[in-house]
Amino acid sequence: MSDKLAPANVETVLKAISSEMSIAAVACGHLDVALGKLLEVVPSEHRMSVLQELHMVDLLAQHVTALTDFTGNLSQQHGQGVLEVNDALSAITLGDVAARLRAGIAAQP
Repeated sequence: MSDKLAPANVETVLKAISSEMSIAAVACGHLDVALGKLLEVVPSEHRMSVLQELHMVDLLAQHVTALTDFTGNLSQQHGQGVLEVNDALSAITLGDVAARLRAGIAAQP
């Protein structure tokens, strides 16, 4: 997407990032459920290994949630700063992520 955005205020950018991270946190939850279902059919001699991986997915979900909350809380601080976001958006390789961030930032008040 080549639409250039005007410099965006920090609050708006952080809200867009927090929203995107919330989507990632939900995906981690789905992955955790899927791995839990796999655990039910894994032979007993391999269950400990799968449990360790389940723990890693849980830690990932907690990490993403913590960063989401942190970013969301930072966005509540009404500062005067603005960010040039076009180059950073262009570097995102997942088109849907870049598009949602662009839309969230473009919708700034």
